Amino acid sequence: MRTLPLFLAAVLIALAPRLARRRLHLGIFSRRLAGEVEASTSCQAAALGAGASKAELEAVGRPLPAYMLQAEHGDEARALVRWVETLEWRCEVGDEAILARPHPNFERIVPHYPQFLHLPDREGRLTYWELVGKLDQRAMMRKGLTPDDLFEHYIWSTFFTWDVAAHDDAHQVTVIADFRDFQLSVMTPTVMKVFMRVSKLLRTHFPAREHGIFVINAPPWIERAYRVVRPLISQAQRDKVRVIQGEEASLAALHALIDPANLPAAYGGTGPDLGLSPLEKLKRELALGAA
Repeated sequence: MRTLPLFLAAVLIALAPRLARRRLHLGIFSRRLAGEVEASTSCQAAALGAGASKAELEAVGRPLPAYMLQAEHGDEARALVRWVETLEWRCEVGDEAILARPHPNFERIVPHYPQFLHLPDREGRLTYWELVGKLDQRAMMRKGLTPDDLFEHYIWSTFFTWDVAAHDDAHQVTVIADFRDFQLSVMTPTVMKVFMRVSKLLRTHFPAREHGIFVINAPPWIERAYRVVRPLISQAQRDKVRVIQGEEASLAALHALIDPANLPAAYGGTGPDLGLSPLEKLKRELALGAA
């Protein structure tokens, strides 16, 4: 049970608005992309500095996104400061260059950490699926993959989601985390460290972009863990999260959320399997350098 507090820490970082933000760096990406990013739109916007105005950012093609304004509860001044910090980070990591180059570890990681953009829910929002029970760190280690490789993969996938698949800043996604076959033993300190890094990054630079988070086939302890952290989470975030136990209840929730035509057969639908949506095919083509 030593991993349970680590899981709670990851949940806190991902959801609790009272936790302080910290600027995040990707030194590995930065070193690889040195000299490739100066002309990017994000770099041009970041060069305007911390005092950049809304009009100046719009003029260089990086207007203040609606989700940043929402994350700062309508405070435009605070949202602008936060957006410029994100633009500095995007410039540092080379947001445009990352997707312009092949991602050679994509095919090596996906079988052991399945994440998929799939067909829309009933309201037209993209669905993002993580098969948490299929996470296999040991298999990745046998392939010579490192925690940094997994972190970089997550960043690459995040840029694909928000800069390609859902590039309109008003877009939100419905997140589905399937815990079928999950065992606490997979949540090693190494895995939790990666999850915590990712959670900090998403919370800092991609806030308020999920419409709802559905934890399906959840083991009983997740509901207990969530009850512990609920008091530290804002009402807005609490309203987004549903923890559903049991296969029957999970399938019922999915069918209420998503038309069966958009659900894979494994979840009682008639749609394509996870990984075979048009967006996943495009993602794979980009990763292989074939797009």
